Amino acid sequence: MCEKQILFTDALLLNISNNSLFTAIGSQAFFLRNRSVIRVTNKMHYKKIHGSVCNRKCELTGLLLLYAENEFSLYKYDLSQKDIFILIYEGETKDWINAAIFIKNEEGCQFALHMAHSSLLRLQYDNTSNLQFGECSILELARCTDYSMLYSTSLYGNSYTKLIIISGNGFGEILIWQPHSPVNFNISTRSIIYPLLMRLKAHNGVVLSIDFNLAAQLLVTTSDDRSLKFWKLVTNPGIKFDASSVKPSFSCFGHTARVICAIIAKYDGQIFVISGGEDSNICVWSQTGEMLFKRRQQFGAPVWRLAFDHVSANLYSTGSTGNIYAYNLKNILSPNQDHSEQLMHMGLSNEYLVKIKYLTDSTIIALSNKNHLFYMRLMNLQKRQIWEPVSIFPSYKCTVLAACDGLIATCGYKRITLLNYNVDTGYIELIYDGIKLEGLIQSFHFLSKDLYLISDEYGNCLLLKGNNMEVDSNIKISTCRKSWITSAILVNSNCLLMSCRNGKVMIVARESSPQLQIKHVLKDLHGNMGSIVLKLLRIDDKFAYIISAAHESTLKVMSLSLTEYRLTILQRQTVPLTWIEAIPTVDVLIGFNDNHFVVWSHENGVILQFQCGGGHRCWDYKLNNEVLDIIYIKQKHVFHHREQLYNKWSGAFCQILRNKWHIRSCNIIQIVEHKNYSQTYIVSAGDDNIIKISRITGQSFHLCAELHTHISSVRHLVLYPVNPENDGIYWLIFSVGGRAQLCINKLDPNGPVVSELCSHTVRLNSDGNNASLDARLMTISVLQNSKCGKFSLYVASSDGKIRLLQWELENPLQLFLDFEIDIKRCPIQMQTLNNHNLLLTTTTNGMLYGFDKRLHIKRFEQQLHAASINVFETLYDGSYIHILTGGDDEVIKHTIIETTNLSILKSAEISPIHNAQITAMSLHSLQDACQKTEFTPVLALHAYPISKEFLKQISVYLYTDVD
Repeated sequence: MCEKQILFTDALLLNISNNSLFTAIGSQAFFLRNRSVIRVTNKMHYKKIHGSVCNRKCELTGLLLLYAENEFSLYKYDLSQKDIFILIYEGETKDWINAAIFIKNEEGCQFALHMAHSSLLRLQYDNTSNLQFGECSILELARCTDYSMLYSTSLYGNSYTKLIIISGNGFGEILIWQPHSPVNFNISTRSIIYPLLMRLKAHNGVVLSIDFNLAAQLLVTTSDDRSLKFWKLVTNPGIKFDASSVKPSFSCFGHTARVICAIIAKYDGQIFVISGGEDSNICVWSQTGEMLFKRRQQFGAPVWRLAFDHVSANLYSTGSTGNIYAYNLKNILSPNQDHSEQLMHMGLSNEYLVKIKYLTDSTIIALSNKNHLFYMRLMNLQKRQIWEPVSIFPSYKCTVLAACDGLIATCGYKRITLLNYNVDTGYIELIYDGIKLEGLIQSFHFLSKDLYLISDEYGNCLLLKGNNMEVDSNIKISTCRKSWITSAILVNSNCLLMSCRNGKVMIVARESSPQLQIKHVLKDLHGNMGSIVLKLLRIDDKFAYIISAAHESTLKVMSLSLTEYRLTILQRQTVPLTWIEAIPTVDVLIGFNDNHFVVWSHENGVILQFQCGGGHRCWDYKLNNEVLDIIYIKQKHVFHHREQLYNKWSGAFCQILRNKWHIRSCNIIQIVEHKNYSQTYIVSAGDDNIIKISRITGQSFHLCAELHTHISSVRHLVLYPVNPENDGIYWLIFSVGGRAQLCINKLDPNGPVVSELCSHTVRLNSDGNNASLDARLMTISVLQNSKCGKFSLYVASSDGKIRLLQWELENPLQLFLDFEIDIKRCPIQMQTLNNHNLLLTTTTNGMLYGFDKRLHIKRFEQQLHAASINVFETLYDGSYIHILTGGDDEVIKHTIIETTNLSILKSAEISPIHNAQITAMSLHSLQDACQKTEFTPVLALHAYPISKEFLKQISVYLYTDVD
């Protein structure tokens, strides 16, 4: 179906050389230059490439050394030739290669490989015959007196005898040695032993990365104790290390998980340290340890490698999904770059601003603690930016300040004031000032240019229109205090949606009466606080789709029926913000993480983050042409922050190796396809706890929806089509996973519209009591009963229990246990054959069980494999049930079952064709395929009774866990 394939795996190599980028994704290495991607490796390797080093002879030619685990490859490259990279040597070592370096030598090409147990192999490549492949000779095998397991190594030196080797082990220690002044010679291993010069206690965990800059006298280490440590180097190249050469300076903490990598970067004459962690964050630190910048990178995947281009200030990172991501740090690293500008103080010692809003794109309005109104023109270049008082403002104690398109509204006890700002003249005109409600007005919302919604502390609400504030409708939203409106949107001329401080979301509409009436109330959408943001996504004749956000890290999508005036929660999405306060576009969210202002994008992750102190208590924004302007109050001072919303990096490399799919293992994929719909969808789920719905377009697929209903990994899912007579076909998604969780969701491909139906914890036993542990649910099988909307769910958990559950579509929140059995072994796969009253399940010990549909009778059991059966497929040829199984024992078996008494006629092994675990298998009909192609796949089986129809109907595709 898709000709182009992308490898989704770890990217463990990233180097910048001569305005070019070397990277490796899994076992394949790539060279990126001038927006083109060239594959370096010319054949498949089974080991992941995790390092490289380049030896330039001139600007266009040189040598490239790649190493993967215990293998290394030497390439000759010439950028002026058609075949840029030519493999000239391949070798293998007996230990994991930690680092490599080319050594300057006039006699030939010399390089050194450092292994994981403090051994150093010095090699020389010779090709005197000018053939493609030459030979490598071992010049020396050097060993250190310390043999501890090393997890990171950094090499530096112009010659072999002056080589500096700094490594980190699993005990949190830094080990330093050099290959000169040997102390012994090991005859059995023919290796020269060199002394350990320094052993330093650095971390409380494994030392994961080391980088140092001798010119800056700086050494940086990272660890799984979530810290970076800065060290001062007091030595020069060529001078022997001693106890006074390395001194600890300080530790830095900014990551919430293991700090996997850190590099020392130089830009504009300054030294910086950039770190990447398992928490997918990158942090930029000054040489004194101050955190200058923090950003969530790689879309939640661990950051494995970093590379910095000191010319363009582009930072490149790779992660566990194979992504190469670029971000420009010029604005962060440039000196005196402070995007937050403090605006002029009011000049009064006892008066300061407490509320602030954007009046227009270039003018802000503010209220002081003395209830005076001021405004400032930010873009006035003719004179100084000053706060100008609004002399016509009737000073009173204000609780609300709101602004929209030149209109200013202030509210207080029973009182409301409306003013208009003329952009051309700069004149502010008083339009209305009067009494409207009974209590203290707590909210004012601009629904449109001339339609306003206000509410007080007693739950009274008025819909006002025009400059004269005429009352359109009077609504009583609550009888208790603290129930004012927190957010509201106008859906259409007869319907509006609003949220209250008591946590309720209400549909207010006109039907037979000209007055607005409450039609439907949805409680506790975001807890007791209510919705802070309501945004209309789209609207048609029957439904309006609205996104809601509040002071929590979850977005919720709702559908509003315009005929029945009912509100339904469709789905939710977790985002990396503590709370959300604005949704400028469908892609961009604005909110806060503690005292940090954060702008987050679905497409690009965190795109802006800076410390704002108390800015979350009073702030406002304007977004024009991807330029974001923010005003906020911090410590009684007003600050203005302006920044390009999307990072415009000026690099030479395209981000074409991007994977925005699952960031952890994908466990299951299902295809949604129906003849009534032209679109095909892929539904997938995995260990990142997310169910993704992607649309296939041409030779690629695009993410169109996500489900965040699971709180742990999703192990298995089943798509079940439902075809009501009037509504057309849609699919139910039954998914199971960790924490004994069963989730049921609905997918309507006409949109698509994804809605959440229910989530259940399945741990009820046959005795009516809950199990003590929430065992992971491994697999599920679904059968629809004769009555429409009733389903039998077969759910198997890792503790060996198989439960038969009854569920109804009309009552999704109810789930009943029908029967339960215990097979004393973890089930892996399960399948129901309805026509044969048979439930098949495989286990981790290689057993195949058959039960009747009620789970009362065990109809057969058979030991098919020596280890776990990961996958099986069934086919009925009219006479027999054929079962193909594959598992951890690398074996494929074909089992034939008699349908009358379910006796096993034959179970035989197919000729071995795999050398690793078999993890997937699929049967495909050839009846249609043979009409479209002249080639017919053939499955060769052993000589035992097989129906001819069986051979004509199927082809088999098998997959293993080999790369």
